[in-house]
Amino acid sequence: MTRRGHGEGTVYRRADGRWEAALQVDGRRRRWAARTRAEVAGQLAAAQHATAQGLPMPGARTAVAEFLDRWLEAVEPHLRPRSLQHYRYFAAMISGELGALKLARLGPAEVGAMLTRLRDRGLSPRTCAHARAVLRTALNDAEKWGLVSRNVARLADPPRVPRPAPKTLPPAEVNRMLAAVRQTDVGHLVAVALHTGMRQGELLGLRWSDLDLAKRQLTVGASLQRLGSESALVEPKSEHSRRTLRLSAPALEALQAERQRQLEAKLAAGPAWQPTIAGLVFTDRLGAPLVGTTVTHAFQRTLRAAGLAPLRFHHLRHLFGGLMLGSGVDLATVSHMLGHSSVALTASTYAGVLPSLRDDAVERFERFLSQPT
Repeated sequence: MTRRGHGEGTVYRRADGRWEAALQVDGRRRRWAARTRAEVAGQLAAAQHATAQGLPMPGARTAVAEFLDRWLEAVEPHLRPRSLQHYRYFAAMISGELGALKLARLGPAEVGAMLTRLRDRGLSPRTCAHARAVLRTALNDAEKWGLVSRNVARLADPPRVPRPAPKTLPPAEVNRMLAAVRQTDVGHLVAVALHTGMRQGELLGLRWSDLDLAKRQLTVGASLQRLGSESALVEPKSEHSRRTLRLSAPALEALQAERQRQLEAKLAAGPAWQPTIAGLVFTDRLGAPLVGTTVTHAFQRTLRAAGLAPLRFHHLRHLFGGLMLGSGVDLATVSHMLGHSSVALTASTYAGVLPSLRDDAVERFERFLSQPT
């Protein structure tokens, strides 16, 4: 029987011809067996890596709940606070359904059965899809770490999530909406949202240092996130979210008016002006960051009082995208301005708008050709 050391582990051939690896961990000896030396050496390397990272080792006794707990500990330093909160919520949901099951026995059928149970409990298809996505992400790491041989969440059929069509309004309705909010506390914020397509968190995290009003430019460099009663600036959602935008005249006017409003509020507040995050463009009357839900409720109250159709604040982003495409701006430019991860995502989001744009393009082309030379 030949042996070869791997740190605290060994790989050797047994009398029956099979290969076996052993690793001493916390006073216990763990063993793995396989037909080939390469296979068992890979299992040993995965176990050594897991031990170094404080992760559960590959083995039949590791439960799904135990793995998810250790996985959250491993990924926590690399996540934004809101993402970590999201992962913890769905990890707890998954553990409630599959936690006692051994990781080695988890298969596509078990994941599919979990999704069915979640749906039968009345959870929306989107919530079920989020649960599957978090499990898929966790098992993707488990696959890299050698804890599982395949990602069974990826193999399970995802729930069908209907994609709602982006909200669109004719220009006359958009102007009525802008007129209704102009004199409210959120009027300038709504105007900038509509004319830039920025996400709410990006707008609330906008700092004066991100603006160059002389050059009419705005750089998206952070996003405001709310966790409990605290607000914090975090990195943009992705590298595509980090972008520089050209400001339209109405957006520039709204930002200049907001700067004047903020200076007047600061003078009126005196010593009570105590911003918890310095340099924010949009604040309350004492300099504190705005809360997204409060902004949305104020926006919706104004629309109801004016007798206008209800909108969510996020609809302003959809209105921007639809109006930009409708005015003839190409898809790639709109995708960049929205901070989408790909042009394909923009095309998918605005799939209902694009056919009419293609028809309009054909008509413009016909009119061009019919002109005298």
